[in-house]
Amino acid sequence: MRTPSTLAGWCTILFFLFFGLGIFVSIPYGATLTGIFALGVVVFTLIGR
Repeated sequence: MRTPSTLAGWCTILFFLFFGLGIFVSIPYGATLTGIFALGVVVFTLIGR
């Protein structure tokens, strides 16, 4: 497995990690963190990072 080389790739992985864990475990500020990571994917994809 390759690690992502872009910030958008890392935000995508972290989004799905927090979203998936949030189903089974109560994560403080989990909804806020997943929202930030989703926004990070969009922003970093648009600016090409």
